[in-house]
Amino acid sequence: MPRTKKTKDTKTPTDTKDAGPSAVRNRQRKSTSKTDGYALDTTRQLQTQPTGRVEAVQSPQIPGNVIKKLVAFSVTLLIAPILTYFLSLNFVFAGSTTPAAITAAVTANIVLAAYVYAAWVEESDGN
Repeated sequence: MPRTKKTKDTKTPTDTKDAGPSAVRNRQRKSTSKTDGYALDTTRQLQTQPTGRVEAVQSPQIPGNVIKKLVAFSVTLLIAPILTYFLSLNFVFAGSTTPAAITAAVTANIVLAAYVYAAWVEESDGN
């Protein structure tokens, strides 16, 4: 027995003419695209101005120093624990891996704490 693909009626009350003009505007703003089976919602945020015009809301720009700080801490978080592990393994703990691994984990936590502190200080300076 051959399988037939079931089609679903996607007509809802908001798709009819009697739904009103706001439903039509909302449908026109929203578009979806399919990528690898996932629907991506690309709805734009719109804002009505006092004059009645509708304009797109701009996202705030991220300052360059914030990006530089994030990249610097990310690279440090990648390099510092590995470097600490191998340096402490070869020179401090003479081949004992457990204390060297603990040292690397502590180093990673110090870098993360420093990033949180830097973000906290930056936010308090902005106020």
